[in-house]
Amino acid sequence: MTSTAKHAALTNTFNLPVHSLATAHPMLQNPDRGLRMETYITLGQPLQSYPDNDECPYEKMRGFIEKYREESPTVVQLYVYLTHYNEKPLDDLAFAQLEKMLQLLCDSHVRALLRFTYQNEANPDAAWPQVREHLQQIGRWMNDNPELVQDSIFCVQGGIVGLWGEAHNNVNFHSQHIGDAFNLLLNIVPDNLFVQLRNIDLLPEISPEHTARVGMHDDYLIGEAHGRWNFFLGRDGDDCQAAQAGFCRSINDGEMPWGHATYYDEPGTHNLDSMDVMPILQQCLQYSLTTLSLEHNYREDIPGRTFSMKRWREQQLSLAQLQQAGLPYHPALLDDNGNINTFEYICHHLGYLLTVTDFALDSDVLHFTIQNNGFAAPLNFHALSLLLDGEEFPLAAYDRYALGSMQAVTYTVQLPQLATAQHIGLRLARQAGSPIAARFMNNTDFVGGVQMLTQ
Repeated sequence: MTSTAKHAALTNTFNLPVHSLATAHPMLQNPDRGLRMETYITLGQPLQSYPDNDECPYEKMRGFIEKYREESPTVVQLYVYLTHYNEKPLDDLAFAQLEKMLQLLCDSHVRALLRFTYQNEANPDAAWPQVREHLQQIGRWMNDNPELVQDSIFCVQGGIVGLWGEAHNNVNFHSQHIGDAFNLLLNIVPDNLFVQLRNIDLLPEISPEHTARVGMHDDYLIGEAHGRWNFFLGRDGDDCQAAQAGFCRSINDGEMPWGHATYYDEPGTHNLDSMDVMPILQQCLQYSLTTLSLEHNYREDIPGRTFSMKRWREQQLSLAQLQQAGLPYHPALLDDNGNINTFEYICHHLGYLLTVTDFALDSDVLHFTIQNNGFAAPLNFHALSLLLDGEEFPLAAYDRYALGSMQAVTYTVQLPQLATAQHIGLRLARQAGSPIAARFMNNTDFVGGVQMLTQ
């Protein structure tokens, strides 16, 4: 077999049928992208959800799955609080509880954006020696449970210490050890998982051997490109521009503040429950955003209040607005007037949005193009294969980084089996043989993780 790939100009020509917005709901069930949920588990005795909250964390997770059934999220930000172990090693009970939660996610076809942490508003964090021991224990557990780790974890967030694991306002943990903690975390997390950092000041703490798989999570998206609480900490300059240039090669997460909050939590400032969507979308583009919190500023449980993302469900984006802002879009998702509902736009364009186009077969040579109309490349998918009558042929020319936002790559494959193949399909999977596979925008059968190109 021979295969080659080259960059191609983005095209709106679709040789295979594609979904319209009316039929595209299955695309929201694609793994490792999109709007995400948020939940908590506090390990140990007593087992709690959020620290000092005795709600069952497993039932809480099931509640979120039911709450957001319409939105079909496949990712949950999972805070794993180690608060009960601030002064002692993790024990078998803690790991059994963690495994139960991760298995629940697997059974529900949801994957974790995982964050280990200690500190919240009422509980301090642990000192470095204890954090180090915990990370070493977690590393051994990951080595002993590779299948569960690969099946259940989408990405890892690296805050660990400080408030909510965001590496700020830490109490017992001395800041001089933050680099030690982050690098130890990167050492124990499997090499094929990205690790996200909260702000730009943490990047210099990372050893060069790890930088290629370091992304970011911005937990204060308000539409300010360099806001003082966002990833850039209110700064601009060469370091910020270099970091931004690297976002297209990492997996990144975002979260708006709670809608009931005020601007930077300052008394007397304006509420954040009706934010303008266009600056937020510009940040999604700036960050090559893969996931965005569905829990914040959407359906918060405050009677009589309507929050930003809920308001966006009543707004439209026009083709002219998208083009003027340089935002990615899939033409097939626009209505006859060239518009798309703002909330639906966000749902479908976070992360990757892939379509097979220009499909042509000439005897034993196949040509096709994959184009990406999403905000980010499919970086969690390492293996692209052609399926001919059920037989799988890996495509060595596949480069996940080449499929960035608004990019397209053309593949040419020559195989004797193509001349007689009755059924041709494409599988883009987490790893070779993995059941975690991406669905394409083509409105063809998707069976067992394979997008059928011929029926």
